[in-house]
Amino acid sequence: MASQRELPLERILSHLQRDEAGWHIVYQGLTLRSVFQPVISITHKRIVGYEALLRATDHEGRSIRPDALFARAPSKNEALALERLARCVHFANFAEERAQTTWLFVNALPRLFRTGWPYDSLIDELCNHFQVPHRRVVIEMIEEPAADETLFKKTVDALRARDLLIAIDDFGTGFSNFDRLWQVRPDIVKLDRSLVARMATPGADPQFAAQLITMLHRAGTMVLGEGVETEAELLTLMEADADFVQGYWLGEPHPTLGEAAAAASPTMDSIWERYRTHAGSAPRPPIDFTEFEEAVRAGAQIYRVTGRLELAARQVFSRSSARRVFVLDAEGEQRQPSIAHESAPRPARLWPLFPDTRSNWSRRAYFKRALATPGRVAVMGPHYSLTEGRDCYTAAVTVEFGGELQVFCIDFAPVEPATPSHASAPP
Repeated sequence: MASQRELPLERILSHLQRDEAGWHIVYQGLTLRSVFQPVISITHKRIVGYEALLRATDHEGRSIRPDALFARAPSKNEALALERLARCVHFANFAEERAQTTWLFVNALPRLFRTGWPYDSLIDELCNHFQVPHRRVVIEMIEEPAADETLFKKTVDALRARDLLIAIDDFGTGFSNFDRLWQVRPDIVKLDRSLVARMATPGADPQFAAQLITMLHRAGTMVLGEGVETEAELLTLMEADADFVQGYWLGEPHPTLGEAAAAASPTMDSIWERYRTHAGSAPRPPIDFTEFEEAVRAGAQIYRVTGRLELAARQVFSRSSARRVFVLDAEGEQRQPSIAHESAPRPARLWPLFPDTRSNWSRRAYFKRALATPGRVAVMGPHYSLTEGRDCYTAAVTVEFGGELQVFCIDFAPVEPATPSHASAPP
């Protein structure tokens, strides 16, 4: 089996064997089998796909990890042969279940993408032989550099032209590449297990997970959190609006789709109950912005009458725990320095950003909203403060002074309602 041309589908099929554990192939003393792990749609509350995973054992029955198996292949052709054999086993076992709607996720060997994919036709042959529509096959590509990104993209385009779905696997590890996302536009991005674990770490900022997934959604891709092993990780992904989840906490891999589904069903049925009963997922008490809305109005009134920002700031600080006061013109330009409360931090590492005069804040949502609704207080946030290097909220309202329309603003950080940390429990 030295080259791909010596291993056509007809020859692969002749090596397929069936026993009580399913279809398998014996190759050079190795037995290649499939197991399937469910992929669950959080929104739809059901299994929408199965990832086919290779299980290899030697002649003495000892397990060999897939990465170790392919790493010891002496050549690319040998790795290609293993890849073709494993893919055929996966299709055979998947097709036998006669699943009508779910996706089949199959891994692609990264090194083969570096010189293109020389066996596109095998995908067509497998789909036709096992009667699995192309649109139900998801090709998973591990995130790592390709020797030729242009050829890589052409290969992906050829696969997509066949109506196959493309997934970027292990996103969030060493070679995560947003540039590749923009070029390839995968259908699904799989967040790596290590990234999922970090996002669910006690004390981690939940905005990071939410904003990362929002950014991926805006790139036009669905998001799958893989390697979910705790309830905390599941709830973190749910709160951040991930689309799909997969992992041992939800369901271990099994030789058949039926076994995999049966093992996952009890947990799958309970995830929304867990989400609703979790303190952090219940409707959160709204943050009370009244103090800051009243303070920004009072400060704006003094500024309108006197034109003295320091007097207006004094009024704001006496009525609220605001950290900073500043005024913008109708173009978003800041003509005079902001006035900070004595307790407001001014990190030395941000000194190059001072003074803040001549800054333009017209891109900020609070400025746009205040101009769009003159006289009404716009409260926006959280957003990153370039004066303090951390998140803050901003309240803004229009004010007329000297015949000019200006926007009077205060930065603040309200105390948000506390939420208990995630509790981890067995499914």
